[in-house]
Amino acid sequence: MLHELTITVDDAVYQTLKPMVEQQTIDSFLYEFMQNHIKKQPISPITSLRGTLHKIDTSDIREEIDRAL
Repeated sequence: MLHELTITVDDAVYQTLKPMVEQQTIDSFLYEFMQNHIKKQPISPITSLRGTLHKIDTSDIREEIDRAL
């Protein structure tokens, strides 16, 4: 199943990734990156996150159409 993902990057990253997108090789690059980097970072157990929802800043919640692009 394919999904579309839109990300915002600076110019240097864009120039690096653009050829991969055009050559349709970015999927394998991202897969390899995830295999090599994501597993190395410890995942916080859910118990450490409990009770933190009230700390989220909701002062700037707006509808998506109201946000500046």
